[in-house]
Amino acid sequence: MAPYVHQTQNRIRIRSEYIQHHHAEVTALIEKLERIPGIKEIQYRRYAGSVAIRFDSKVITAGALLETVNSYGWMEQSEEHDFINNAVRQGAKTLLKGIALTTLKRTLGGPLVSAVAAFAR
Repeated sequence: MAPYVHQTQNRIRIRSEYIQHHHAEVTALIEKLERIPGIKEIQYRRYAGSVAIRFDSKVITAGALLETVNSYGWMEQSEEHDFINNAVRQGAKTLLKGIALTTLKRTLGGPLVSAVAAFAR
């Protein structure tokens, strides 16, 4: 799951794999956050990987909250997930190039497309 942030004026919801898989660390930070002036309520849904924070925007800013949770790793994405996304993206790109070249070869003829493809590299 890619990290997700939904923000309204006095509320932030953060969803991430880190929140889902690091219960002890998330709980420890929530306990610290609850002691900060301006924090009204924190809802933690472990199995959804979600934390919602209601706060008073006159006392603490959303940016400050996001910086804090980011510094504790809540927005990190696993390397395995990045690898899979990159592999899928590269595979799709290669497939689309192949389809485009095949279509051009059938439309324009082989030698002309080969010259264009060589020029594009």
